[in-house]
Amino acid sequence: MASVVSEVRTPRPQTARKAVRAFGVLIILTLVTAGGAGTWFYWKERANLPELDGSLGVAGLAAPVEILRDARGVPHIYAKSLEDAAMAQGYVTASDRLWQMEFSRRLGRGELSEIVGRAALDVDIETRRLGSRQAVERAVAELDPESGTVFAAYARGVNAYIASHHDRLPIEFALLGIKPRPWEEADSLQVALNMARNLGTSWPEDLMRERLKAKISPELYADLLPDHSDLDHPVAEPSRATTPSSNRSTFGPSPPNARELLAPPFGRAPFDSAQGLRQGLRPPLLNIGFPEGEAEGFLDAVPTARSGLGSNNWVVSGAHTRSRKPLLANDPHLGHSVPSIWYMAHLVAPGLSVAGATFPGLPLVVIGHNERIAWGMTNTGPDVADLFIEHFNPANANQYLHNGQWENAEVREEIIHVRDGPDFHLTVKTTRHGPVISGDQHRELALEWTALEPHSLRFMLLKLDRAANWQGFTEALRDYSGPMQNVVYADMDGNIGYYAAGWIPLRKQGEGSVPEPGDSDDYDWTGYVPFEDLPHAFNPPSGLIATANGRVVPDGYRFFITHEWAPPFRTARIFQLLESGREFEVRDMLRIQMDIAPLDDQWLAKELVGAAQASPPVSADAQYALALVRAWDGEARADSGATLVLELTRQALLQRVLGPKLGADAPNYHWGLSTGFLQNVLKNRWARWLPPGDADFNMTLMKSLEEAVARISGLVGSPDHAAWKWGDTIRLTFRNRISGRLPFLSRFLDIGPFPQAGTANTIKATTAGHGPSMRMVVDFSDFDHSVQNLTLGEAGNFLSPHYKDQFEAWYHGTSFPMLFSPQAVEQGAVHRLTLEPQ
Repeated sequence: MASVVSEVRTPRPQTARKAVRAFGVLIILTLVTAGGAGTWFYWKERANLPELDGSLGVAGLAAPVEILRDARGVPHIYAKSLEDAAMAQGYVTASDRLWQMEFSRRLGRGELSEIVGRAALDVDIETRRLGSRQAVERAVAELDPESGTVFAAYARGVNAYIASHHDRLPIEFALLGIKPRPWEEADSLQVALNMARNLGTSWPEDLMRERLKAKISPELYADLLPDHSDLDHPVAEPSRATTPSSNRSTFGPSPPNARELLAPPFGRAPFDSAQGLRQGLRPPLLNIGFPEGEAEGFLDAVPTARSGLGSNNWVVSGAHTRSRKPLLANDPHLGHSVPSIWYMAHLVAPGLSVAGATFPGLPLVVIGHNERIAWGMTNTGPDVADLFIEHFNPANANQYLHNGQWENAEVREEIIHVRDGPDFHLTVKTTRHGPVISGDQHRELALEWTALEPHSLRFMLLKLDRAANWQGFTEALRDYSGPMQNVVYADMDGNIGYYAAGWIPLRKQGEGSVPEPGDSDDYDWTGYVPFEDLPHAFNPPSGLIATANGRVVPDGYRFFITHEWAPPFRTARIFQLLESGREFEVRDMLRIQMDIAPLDDQWLAKELVGAAQASPPVSADAQYALALVRAWDGEARADSGATLVLELTRQALLQRVLGPKLGADAPNYHWGLSTGFLQNVLKNRWARWLPPGDADFNMTLMKSLEEAVARISGLVGSPDHAAWKWGDTIRLTFRNRISGRLPFLSRFLDIGPFPQAGTANTIKATTAGHGPSMRMVVDFSDFDHSVQNLTLGEAGNFLSPHYKDQFEAWYHGTSFPMLFSPQAVEQGAVHRLTLEPQ
C-alpha cells in the first residue's frame, strides 16, 4: 500500500525557482497596478485642490468678493451684497465639500442605490416612502422672497464651481463614474431635512414601547420609563445643586473648587468615539461595482433613528466670568464622518456679519455669533412623529377607513435606479396622517411627522444670523419648525437666555408614544404648542443655563414633549462644574467640554462596593475587578480598568433584571433612561424586579459583576489584567468612504484607530461612532478670543493641508481662534482670493 507521506512531493529546484519567479512577477504586477492607481489617484486629487490666491472670474456676481482664508482654511467672505455673499459661500463650500454635498443630496432624494447598488436600497425605499423630495419642493415655493434670493444665489455659486471644474471634480465622482447634476434650491432644503430626519425620527421608540406594553404589566411598564430624576435641571427653574454635599458619591471628583478646575486638567486622556465603524469596501482594486453587502463604507453617514440625540450647550452670565461678560459654549454630538459634518465660515455683507458652523449645501450660519448675539443648540428630543394603525379596504387596497367611510389614499409610483441591477418599482400610499411606511396584511402604519407637515420647512437662518437682541432672536425662532432645539443665547448687553424652539404637536388624546388607531379622529393632531408656551428662560437669577438633552421642563408643565429625555448625568455634571464658584475663562469652558467623570458609573461603583460587603465576589477576576472599582478615581480614562468593569456590569445588570420579564429578546430593548430605571430598582429594592434565584439585590449585583468580567477577556483579546483598558474597547477610526475602494491608500485617507476616554454619559460624550462634531466657545469680552474647531478639518480632499489639521486639537481638547474682527482676520489671513464678476 502506498504511503500517505509519499503523496507529498518536494518540488524540484527548477520548479521551485519557476514558482518563486512567478510569485515575484505577481508581486511586481500588483505593485505596478497599485502604484499606477495611486499615481492616478494622486493627480486627480491634486487637480481638485481649490484655488486659494489670486483672482477668478465667476459668472453671476454683481461685484468682486474677497475671500480670506486663515491658517485652518476657514473662508472669511467679504461681499458688497447679501446675494453675492451667498453665491460666494456656495462656490467656496463646493470647492471643499462638493462630494459631501452630492452624497447628502442623494441621501435626501432616495438616490443612493443609483451609485452604491442594492446595499442602499432599504435606505432609498424609506426615503421615498417619506416623500422628502416632495416636501422640500413644496417648501421652496413657500420661501419668503429674500430667503429665496439667498437660496438661488447659493445654488448659482455651487453651479459656477461645477461648471468651471467639470474636469477637476473630487475623486469620488471618477471612481463612481458619475457627474454632479446642477445644484438646486430644493437640494439645500434637502440638507436641512436630512438633519431633521437624523434628530427627529422618534417612531422606532413607539414600536418598542408597544412591544413592552404587550409583554409586561402596567406597573412594570411604568417602572421602565421614568420621566423624572433627582438630577434633572429643568431650565425654567432656578439652578440648584445636583445633590446635597453629604449625599455625593464617595467615588470620583466632587464639584471642584476654583483651583481644581485647572489642575489636573480634565480630559487628559485622548478621545475616541467610533467603535463599530464598518470596515468599508474591500472589492478588487478599483473595481467600482458594489455587490450587495459591500457598500457599508459608503453608508456610514446615513442617519439612523435618534442617532443625533446628544449635545451640550451652556451659557454663563458675567457674574461667573473673569471678564464680567457672558461666555457661551456648545458641542453638538453627531455621527462621525469624513469629512466633518460641519463647515466653518464667516460671512460679511451689508446688514450681515456672522461666523460659525454651516452645513455643506445650506446657506448662512447654523450655530455661531454675529456682532451682537451668539447662540448654540442641542436636541430637545421631542416626540414629533406618531404612528397610526390604518385599516385598508380588503376589496380596494388603495382605500382606508376614516370615521366609518372608505377614503382614497394618495398613491404614487417611485422608480429607484439600482447600480448594476434592475430598477426597483415602489408604490407609496399616503393617508390623511401621512405616508404608509410599513405594514402587512394585518395592519399598515402611517407616519405623521412634523417635518412632513405643510409649511414645516420654513427658513429662519437669515433672521437668526441678523438678530441683534433677545427680541430679534425669539422672532427668528418663532419661524423655526424643524426638530425641536434647546437654543442658548447671550448678547453684548450681558443678557443670557434659552428657548426650546420647534413644533410640538397637540393631540386630542394620548401622547403618541405608541401606535394609535387611525380609523377615527380620536387621536388626531389639533395644532401645535404655542410659541409663547414653549420652555424658555431669560436672565435667570442663577446666571447659569445648561442643557444636554435631558428634561428641560419642570413638574406641572402642561404640554407633553417626550418620554425620551436623555439621561440627566451630563447636565448634572455640567452644573456641578459651573456651580464651582470659579470666575470662568474660555479655557475653562473647553476643559468642561472634555470632562470625563461619569456620574452613572460613580453611582454603580458605590452600589457594588456596598453589595460586596454582604455578598463578596467569588472568582479571582471578580475580586480583582472589585479592587479596581474601590481604587477608582471616578474618571473614565482611556486606560481605566474600573470604567470597563462598571460599563459592562451595568449592561449585565440590566439584562439580568429584564431577562425574566422580557424573555430572550431583552437585549433588543434600548432606551436612554435605562440607568434611571436601574437606580430606582436598587434604591427602592423593588422585589417585583428581583431575578428568580437571587436572594437579594446584593446577590444580583455580584452575579452581574461576575457576568461582566467573564466577557472582558474576549472583548480585549487577552486574559491579562493589564489589558483591561476601557479606551481600547471603543477605539475610533475616522474612515474615508473611499478607503475601502483604495485600501493601499487607507493610511492617508483614514484617521485612527485611537483609544478614547469618556462614556456615553460623560460631558465628553463617547459612544461607538458618535461624539462632539465640533466645539465652540464664544467670549463676549472679545469675539476674537472665541474658539471653535471641527473633528478633522475644512477640506474633503486628503491632499489638502486642511483635511485633518484640526484633529489633534479636537482629540486633546484644545482649539483655534475664531477670528472675527477685520483686523484679526487680516492679520491671520494666509490666503487671499478675489472672485470677479464674469
